Amino acid sequence: MQALLFMTLGNFNDSAYSPLAPFIKSDFLLSSAQLGLITSFIFIGSLTMSSMTGYFVDRLGRNTALKIAFGMMAFGSLVAGSAQNYPEIVSGFFTIGFGYGIVTPSTNSSVMAAYFPHHARSMGIKQSGVPLGAALAALALPLVALHFSLRDALIMLALISGSLAISISRDARPEGNKSSGKGYMREFFSTWRNRLLIMVSLPVAFLSWGQQSLLTYYVVYMRFMGFPIIGSEILLAVLLAGSVAGRLFWVNLSERMFSRNRSIMIALIMLIAGLLFLGFSAATGNILESGIMAFALGMSAIGWNSTYVTLISEIAPRNRIGLFSGVSLMMISMGTILGTPLSGTVVDIISYVAMWRLIGILLLLMSIIVALMQRYLAGPQSGTHDP
Repeated sequence: MQALLFMTLGNFNDSAYSPLAPFIKSDFLLSSAQLGLITSFIFIGSLTMSSMTGYFVDRLGRNTALKIAFGMMAFGSLVAGSAQNYPEIVSGFFTIGFGYGIVTPSTNSSVMAAYFPHHARSMGIKQSGVPLGAALAALALPLVALHFSLRDALIMLALISGSLAISISRDARPEGNKSSGKGYMREFFSTWRNRLLIMVSLPVAFLSWGQQSLLTYYVVYMRFMGFPIIGSEILLAVLLAGSVAGRLFWVNLSERMFSRNRSIMIALIMLIAGLLFLGFSAATGNILESGIMAFALGMSAIGWNSTYVTLISEIAPRNRIGLFSGVSLMMISMGTILGTPLSGTVVDIISYVAMWRLIGILLLLMSIIVALMQRYLAGPQSGTHDP
């Protein structure tokens, strides 16, 4: 439950850009490509931190890492809340992403330490905190921004994160990791040579691209389709509710139907998400149809994450879960960093429909690639033992 709380409140900060996107776009007079760059800089921040998560989580301790994470997110929210121009608000969201980059590796390590080998269900519950936090942000932040201001919404984020940073107690360094950073860079670069980690993470980067493009442009697209701002935010909450269901459903399904073969589950999710993106590009402005599509897209295009982080935690040696989680996040973040501005550029030059179709086609292609790699990806993972 602690891990679920940390994931929920962490993502409440990290996903704030999505429900606040219309307010940021209008207050700072941004194009779709500039709005997409904010998403990219959040993930550049997470990617930058991901290179150090093994040190923070595996060597300094999980609680200490979380204390640092929420302190950084509080600082980033303050910077964004006091921003007077585009570079300042970008730097604020970069700092929020920098702090958030620690949260998933830290909570992954906690769940594996507490529940292995019966960890899949707990990992799914823990990861459901991501869409729960985003849904909470979608419901609360637009109301604050509408009744007060964008700045007040961001200051509220800073207060929540700052309170957590103060309340989390530091812990002693994990046993066997007393030698600070000695040898860490060697371990870090050796992780990048793990073939299984690369084969899983690179295709999943396209899911990350689809997820963050959806979260970045969904409310703006619904407004473009004629829905009012409150109706668009409610549909975003439905999208995130679908994500909660997906994060619980897919990882448990992989336990029961695919003999814990998470990679074939990921290929199936990619296939479904690709088809739904293509369907979304042809959707009308009907409220019932939009609600059903939002829930289904949330289950697949956002709900994949728990299956992926469970697979990565199983691949990793038991004392390097923080390091493997960080490196995997670096890999999949490239899909967001490069893909989201590309999505915005496609919108500016062509249309939203073209952007959704492009993502759908690429996800269908990636699902085929992952399915073809099953001879390498199937079978028991190396994370079931210490190195």
